Amino acid sequence: MNKKSMGYVLGFTLLVCVFCGAGVATVHFSTLGLLEKNEALHRNRVICRAFLLDVPGESAEAYAEAIRNHIRISRVRDGNSLRTVYRRTDAGQEAVGFDFGGMGFWDRINGIVVLTPDLAQILNIQFFDHKETPGLGARIEEQTFTDQFKGLQVAWERDAGQRVVIGASPEPDAGNRVDAITGATQTSSALMGFLNAELERVRNLEIE
Repeated sequence: MNKKSMGYVLGFTLLVCVFCGAGVATVHFSTLGLLEKNEALHRNRVICRAFLLDVPGESAEAYAEAIRNHIRISRVRDGNSLRTVYRRTDAGQEAVGFDFGGMGFWDRINGIVVLTPDLAQILNIQFFDHKETPGLGARIEEQTFTDQFKGLQVAWERDAGQRVVIGASPEPDAGNRVDAITGATQTSSALMGFLNAELERVRNLEIE
């Protein structure tokens, strides 16, 4: 067989592609269940962190059990779609949470915001996923940034884009303002934009 012939080269290339493709497909489908479990664990961990739930242990079941015991999850109509609503009903710790998201500097940012039942104050904010620049925009996940939102007032009397301010403001001590991330102005600005837009939407939801 002439190994330099076009037929041999094409046949060998096809064989390699089939072998590699089969290998990738096998790995993908064999780990699909594990990936789904890891995604569920990550999501539940973020929800528990957002609601400041005391979770005994780090197992997937521990996080799932904490949510079952303290959080009521429902879906409400939001325009033409459904929005997930989380309610904590423990006496003295009542809170309501919403998934939110929007376009960051590089890609979509998804998170959860937890507020008082009257939506007057943000209790916490956490993020499910993002693709912002490590060391810059990715710092939205750092506790030094997210802790600024604990107790933050939502200025419903202001323009829709200024209910929550992230960054510079004529009123640096305003109760609705947090510091932007140094060196990540565009990520901070994008977060401010879609967070305010989402707050405007959830205010009009009919929540039981």
